[in-house]
Amino acid sequence: MSDDADLTLPPEDKTAGRIDLARLDEMSRADPALFEKNHEDPPFARQVMTTPLHFYVASESLTNLWCNWNGYSVAEHLTSVDDEYAALRNAAALNDISPLMKYRISGPDALGWLRRFTTGNLVTLSVDEITPVVFCEDRGLVVGDGLLFRLGDTEFRLVTEEAHLSWLLDSAIGHTVRIEDVSATLAALSLQGPLACATLNAAGFTGIENLRPYAARWFDLMGMPVYVSRSGTSGDLGYELWVEPDDAPTLWLRLLDKGKPFGVKATGFTLREIARVEAGIARAGVDYIGAFSAIDPQTAMTPYELGFSALVDLEGEHFTGRDALRRGRGREPRHILATVAIDWHEPLRFNAIRDAGGLAGLATSTVFSPALGCNLAMAILRPHAISSSAILHVDAEIREELSLRLVRAPARIIAGAALMLPARHLVPAPLTPRRP
Repeated sequence: MSDDADLTLPPEDKTAGRIDLARLDEMSRADPALFEKNHEDPPFARQVMTTPLHFYVASESLTNLWCNWNGYSVAEHLTSVDDEYAALRNAAALNDISPLMKYRISGPDALGWLRRFTTGNLVTLSVDEITPVVFCEDRGLVVGDGLLFRLGDTEFRLVTEEAHLSWLLDSAIGHTVRIEDVSATLAALSLQGPLACATLNAAGFTGIENLRPYAARWFDLMGMPVYVSRSGTSGDLGYELWVEPDDAPTLWLRLLDKGKPFGVKATGFTLREIARVEAGIARAGVDYIGAFSAIDPQTAMTPYELGFSALVDLEGEHFTGRDALRRGRGREPRHILATVAIDWHEPLRFNAIRDAGGLAGLATSTVFSPALGCNLAMAILRPHAISSSAILHVDAEIREELSLRLVRAPARIIAGAALMLPARHLVPAPLTPRRP
């Protein structure tokens, strides 16, 4: 037998070289749990609304303290409240006010509709002029307030603290008018203080000193269109600058650079609150509740109860709520919003304003005014508290280490603004520092 006869070959494997697709499919099947939505997002995944100036404001911050304003994250204060207040009253304070709500109103019926929507007389409002406005519902209760800019013959801008798009659109049914929410497409800066005009002049806003209070005009700054209005909530000389979001950082940096020799500082939301309470300016959603936001209708208020009587023209054309306000003319108010001064030399924490009979009112905003050396409050008071014979006070707590000290501080009602400085109305505005 030959050697070839002793060689035994293994059986032929017919599956060699084949890929087991079924096995690979099983191996590659993903765990369905990987695609389930995580309902508890980690903190770093949460979204925060930021203004076009957020990171530039953050670069100026030494505190990293932030708060919410209309859903946007804004700085509380960047250095210290005392430092920023000194800049406001002695130089100028720069603030990001982009979270304000802004609406563009245009069309052939824009003016006619606005005259029915707001309570005042808009007949004399010219192009590039501004007027404070208030608007009501049918019962004469205030829905909101704001500033109305006339940008052209048939174009306006309404700036408010709270959102009112639904009411604007509902009220405009039947009118040839277009209403757009432009809040996210328009940045805004506020420059307030005695050297605000000097700073803007140094930054390239030639002729800014001739701009009248509640007037506005366009400027070309290094190729950037900037709409500048002489307005603000500081009770002093001040301007607000309206600009495209992409141009806002350049404008911010230029104002800080050109304002440095004048002592201009970037400031936060806390300073804005102190200044507006000093100026006696109510803030919607804080000092009063709009008619459509109030759960109890008794908590909504009329323009007269809020101190907006100068913005109401009952003898002019018809507006929403006019008939109800006419019927209520001369009727004793249910509540009154007023500024109250509390004569105490350090900041106090309190909510109630009291008299000999008990609760006289509730404080809605409280601040300590360094300029006046006392506490101030915007407060909703009962009518009897307004009488000259009423003796008011607050009961407050002062923490001293691990103990509390109870104090009773006298309070008094201030007619009008607690602090309103002459430069607010000067034309031309001062271009040089005030002499002591």
